[in-house]
Amino acid sequence: MALFAACHAIETRAGFMDDVYPLLQAVLPHERFVCGIATVAPVAVLDVVNAGFPTAFVTDVVDGRGRIASPVIRRWLMSDAPVYFDESLCADFVEDDDARWLDMFRQHGMRNLSAHGIKDLHGGATSYFCFAGVPDDGPRRQRMLQLVVPHLHAALRAHYRLKNRAHDVELSGREREVLQLVCVGKTNEAIGSILGISPWTVKVHVRNFMAKLNVSTRGHAAALAMKNGLVTL
Repeated sequence: MALFAACHAIETRAGFMDDVYPLLQAVLPHERFVCGIATVAPVAVLDVVNAGFPTAFVTDVVDGRGRIASPVIRRWLMSDAPVYFDESLCADFVEDDDARWLDMFRQHGMRNLSAHGIKDLHGGATSYFCFAGVPDDGPRRQRMLQLVVPHLHAALRAHYRLKNRAHDVELSGREREVLQLVCVGKTNEAIGSILGISPWTVKVHVRNFMAKLNVSTRGHAAALAMKNGLVTL
């Protein structure tokens, strides 16, 4: 109950690590912990809290093809249930493209990973919580994850909302329409077809709103738009 209360009393960004994390460590013992918020279509990481995970594990969450680079997180996205991984399960989890991820897993002596999270109603954004070096994966631990993660989700949302919000951005009506479709993963050609404009005109609108948002990628634009309520999904 102390952990749940701390999760719902976040008032500063430091509160997650100072108030929530020590209680989480006591309830669900582990060696390393990372959590974050990401969009799924397109994939973009919005916020991360890291306690002991190698930087490469955190920075390479999205691979060059826009996929979630962790096979554990991918499995959770498919199952919506707590996921456990150790090397005995490689045949079920790991794909050819995961060789670098598996090398890091071994190099840093993680032994195992346990993960769970929360999706929004439309599956467009998700919070994820990943533990390394857990003592076991029995039914009790899985049940505890299912009980604790919704409260961790509330704490992480508060942590994210306390980030400095972007300055108000003046977008034209058409720019907002294009941005909305970018946020759900549409290509320039698809957006042009939906809005009845040419792909070249779509490209101009994309260039314009990216300049106004001061971002360099479509994924970052989508993440910033959803964070600041510039679109409604």
